[in-house]
Amino acid sequence: MVAYYFVAAAVLAAFPILTLYKVLVGKLKEEPAAQASIQQKFFIGVALSETIPLLLIVFGYINLTPVNSVEELYIPGLIVLFIMAYAVFFIFLQRNVDVTPEAKPIVQSFTLISLALALGVPIIALVSLFMMMP
Repeated sequence: MVAYYFVAAAVLAAFPILTLYKVLVGKLKEEPAAQASIQQKFFIGVALSETIPLLLIVFGYINLTPVNSVEELYIPGLIVLFIMAYAVFFIFLQRNVDVTPEAKPIVQSFTLISLALALGVPIIALVSLFMMMP
């Protein structure tokens, strides 16, 4: 059951960041000159959306115990891997839609920053699942 705290943390961290990325990359494509304010809004949104996942991770570490068999970690691990793959796929698809040549480098850097932030908590969740192995 503790494994699903980490899965919930990964879900609750990745999907709000992806939603925030989709909204703000659209604004960034329209107005590349507003990069500083858009990134500031993005970082504030990421900080707010990661509070509950971080609490879930702490709660998961408090209750962390090894599982009886590795099979108990298959489904949570697959869910976290699916979330990570979905985040990468989603972010790279949004990067290529309706980008002007002058906005391309700005969107590219915003994409890489967003990718790192969206995958941070799922990577922590995956490592935590490995720590639960017998």
